[in-house]
Amino acid sequence: MRWHTLWSFILLLLFSSATYLTYLVSRAGGLDPMMINNLMQNDLATLGPAAFLLDIVVFGLIIRWVIVSRQKKSKNVEKPAVFVPPMIQLPAPEAIPPFPELPTYQSDSTTIWNEMAMLNEYENL
Repeated sequence: MRWHTLWSFILLLLFSSATYLTYLVSRAGGLDPMMINNLMQNDLATLGPAAFLLDIVVFGLIIRWVIVSRQKKSKNVEKPAVFVPPMIQLPAPEAIPPFPELPTYQSDSTTIWNEMAMLNEYENL
């Protein structure tokens, strides 16, 4: 699931709960929290399990609508051809002769640790 699908689902839940709360506030005639809480409890007791079934049906229809609309979009939109550039043949690299004036270093760990120790001595001065 992509993040924007999850985000849109969360916003849909938020919108539906805000709509229900607005309905309860308009039915109660004010913003008394205890009165709205009692109305919510009465609605849940009245609807019971039918409220959860209604939620499942409504969200199932919304998800089905999204899937069908995406399938229609994917059938209508043709993807452009992928351009693959031709391979370029490069000449083989020339051999570079070693420089005699440069010292040759061996890549063993003692040489590396000695160089690091020398660098640390100069930094701590």
